[in-house]
This record gives sequence, C-alpha cells and structure tokens, in this order.
Amino acid sequence: MSSACLRRQAPSFNTWDAAVTVLALALVVGTPTASAQEPIKGEEALKHPAVQLAVKAAELVKAGKVEEVFALGTKAGQSELKSLSAADRKDFLASIVKKTPDPKAFSDAVRNGGELNVFGNTAILNAPVANGRVMAYFEREGSAWRLTNGPMVVVDEPAPVNETRVENAEILTHPIGTLALQYLDLVHAGKIDDAKKLATSGVQAKWKAESAKERAESLAYLKKNLPTRADVTAGLKDGKTLRGVLIIEDDKAATLNLIRSEQRQTAPGNTTYSSTTTAIGFAKEGGQWKLAQ
Repeated sequence: MSSACLRRQAPSFNTWDAAVTVLALALVVGTPTASAQEPIKGEEALKHPAVQLAVKAAELVKAGKVEEVFALGTKAGQSELKSLSAADRKDFLASIVKKTPDPKAFSDAVRNGGELNVFGNTAILNAPVANGRVMAYFEREGSAWRLTNGPMVVVDEPAPVNETRVENAEILTHPIGTLALQYLDLVHAGKIDDAKKLATSGVQAKWKAESAKERAESLAYLKKNLPTRADVTAGLKDGKTLRGVLIIEDDKAATLNLIRSEQRQTAPGNTTYSSTTTAIGFAKEGGQWKLAQ
C-alpha cells in the first residue's frame, strides 16, 4: 500500500489491518458528558441492532459481497472507499476479507462472552475468541446505528521486548524524524518516485509494479492528506496543535503517530470530540531506518 495511515479515536473502515495503510478524513464523534451505560452482554448484546449490523457485515463478506458492507457504514466511511486509488482499494478490500470472522463463530463469541459498550451516539463491541478478540465499532447516524469498523479479529501478539517512546519536539532530532520530514518534502514536491527510494526494498518493489495511473492516484491522495514539513515542525515544537509519539519496537520497527485532537461543546450537556492520527510506519533494513510503506 502506498499511502500513509490515518487512524481515529473511533476507528473507521481504514484500520482493518496494521499492514494496510490508507488515508481517511477525521471522524467527529458526539459523546454525551454523562457516563456510559452498563455494558450489554451475551445474548442481549447479540440482539442489539448495532451488533446485528456487524453480523450482517460478516455474512456479506463470507458471501463474497465485501463492497456491500460499506452500505452498512456511515456516509464518511463510504466516501473514504471512493477516495482510494485502485491499488489501495484492492488491498483494502482484501484486508477486510482477511480480518472478518466467520459469521457463526462471531455470533457464538458475542453470545458466550461479548460486551457492547454504548457511549451516547457511539458504541464498541468486544468479544473474546481463542487467539484474541473480535472488535466492531458503531456510530448513530440520524436514528439508525451504522458500522464504522469491523467486525474484525484482533490477534493477541506478544509485547516487544524493548519499546522506546520519543515524543513531540524530541522527534525532530531522531533519525526517523529526519526521514519523515524528508518524505513529506518529496511528496508535497510531487517527487513520489524519489520518496519511495526512502522505503524498504520490499516497498520499492511493490511500488515499481504499480501502473502509472495507480502511482498518480496515490500521489494525489498523499498530497491532499499528509501534513507538510512546516505543519509538523511547528506542531511538534508547540505541543498544543499537534502531539507526536514515535514508538520504536526492539529497534527493528517503528511507528510515528501525529495526533490532532479537538473537543468542543455542541449543546448543553453534550461534547463533541474529534481525533485524527496520521501513522507512518518504518523498519530497519541494513542497519538504516527506512519507510515501511
């Protein structure tokens, strides 16, 4: 995949697989200031209209009708799919098929130990399975529940032996920070082929295999959604408009998260929270940090 990844506080369809990196617009989620209601569990959770929507999505994927899943989602999610390049769209849909659980196994998991937590106009479903858990995210659009992500199997993975975090202005002095800024410069200068030369050999090989049309679509997509060097530099130094967190795992892989958040009161007793995270992956190859996307 040739794009940077935007992940949300309430994920949309773009976060099915960490290896799939796509761009998406920020999602604004309305959350009442009152506490969340008690979790809805087991059979009662399975009967909830939001969860039934997730079951239907799993059934569509199993039937080979993966694109029809997006009709169950929000308008924002449907727009995201349309904005993807042909190559990104193909990889994205393949990742959905890979991550979606069998509908019967999914229903059984919810019935046997699932919990649906409702937070006003949003909800999160969590159901344990043998190798991890199944997650699904929902948003109320008008009077109806809509699917914003999932259902997807999240596999439990062992934590890295060594994890290092670098935050805000300190990122600018780290080699990955320097590499990220160079990447942003090249993208916004329209030099996408040069930008891909900063990536691992595997990413470069995949990029060379894409058609001219796919490359042009990816470049337009990145230029529209990635921040500029000036935005990132000023934001990380300020620490208010932008928060940066660089997570390095075992000195082999790393993710640079650029987080923008906004909270505002839209009505008495109701607060709207918006959070958009641009996540850029890196990997070490030949002792040097490279882009992993």
